[in-house]
Amino acid sequence: LQIFIGGWAHLIEFPSVLLPPGMTTGTIVNIAIHQNLSKECKRNQHFWQLQHVILETFGCVSPEPPCLEVRHVTQTSVMLEWPLIKLATAKLRSLDIYKTSQRVAAIPSPVTNTSTKLSSLSLENRHVPQL
Repeated sequence: LQIFIGGWAHLIEFPSVLLPPGMTTGTIVNIAIHQNLSKECKRNQHFWQLQHVILETFGCVSPEPPCLEVRHVTQTSVMLEWPLIKLATAKLRSLDIYKTSQRVAAIPSPVTNTSTKLSSLSLENRHVPQL
C-alpha cells in the first residue's frame, strides 16, 4: 500500500499493485481524476429501466381475494365454490377453509381446486365460511 500526501495535505491510500512498474520509494506520480458523465448517464438510464421492469412485473397487478359462492346446500352440509384464484406474481403456499373463524382444513391442490364441501354442520348454529 502506498501513501501519498498531496499539495493540500490530503492523504490518499493507493494499492501499490495498481502503480506502474518500476515505482520505488520517493517516486512522484501524477494522478488525474475526472468525472465520466457519459458513463454516469448510461448507468442511470440502466438503473431506471430496471426499476421500470421491476414495477411492471411486480407492482402493477395485485393478488385478488377469492369470491366464495354457495353451490349446493343440504341440512348438514354445504358445497362451496370459487373461481380460480388470481395470484398475480405471488406464489400460493396453502389455502385453508374456515368455518365461523375456526380452521376446518387445508384445500388440496389449492392452485387448481375451486370447490370444497363443508359437512357435519349443526342446524342450531349460523356458519360463516371463509377461504
